[in-house]
Amino acid sequence: MKKLLFLLLFAVGTTAVKAQFARLDRYPLIPTEYEAVYVDVVRNYAASILNSSSGQYFGQFTPEGEAYGFGTFYFNSGSMATGAFYNGILLFGIKQNSQSVEVGTEQHHVVYDLQTSEVKVVVKDGVDYLPNAERKAQWKYVQISYANGAKYVGETVNGRRDGYGIYYYADGDFYYGRFADDKPVGYGAVFKTDNRIVIQNWDENLSQ
Repeated sequence: MKKLLFLLLFAVGTTAVKAQFARLDRYPLIPTEYEAVYVDVVRNYAASILNSSSGQYFGQFTPEGEAYGFGTFYFNSGSMATGAFYNGILLFGIKQNSQSVEVGTEQHHVVYDLQTSEVKVVVKDGVDYLPNAERKAQWKYVQISYANGAKYVGETVNGRRDGYGIYYYADGDFYYGRFADDKPVGYGAVFKTDNRIVIQNWDENLSQ
């Protein structure tokens, strides 16, 4: 756990030169074969709750006790970080505080304003790229509630779930992963109320 907070700091407001962007992705798209290798490494790692002076981690970890695999960290401040961890570092995921949320990697991520749900900026290699009007209209980070008691908190494109998000089931479980055209796709993880994590591959309809 000693490295857990290295890349979990929220550096939402950068001061680099700003520029208009045309076709810059929100964040790097992870090839399926890379995700498969990652899942092969972490599939047998235990999942549990670990406490630290900064907050609480619920997720997979190595025998040495470092966050490694799918997990979520709840900061004492109320912020949270969910995604794929490697030796205590959040490689890719969702980092949220009271005002904004980042999705992606430390080097390349999109920042949304939680008050407006709109994309504020895309940060890549320390440079802020401003969205054009079309992207601001299309890309949102929202909360959607469903009649069955579930809710989705995450990215949408043109009003449909698209990008990364968290789906909260009515029974208390929640799912983190990628969505496309309003459906979950690729690899993700179900966080169970009994402190288990089930890795899911939606493309193969197969629990790992």
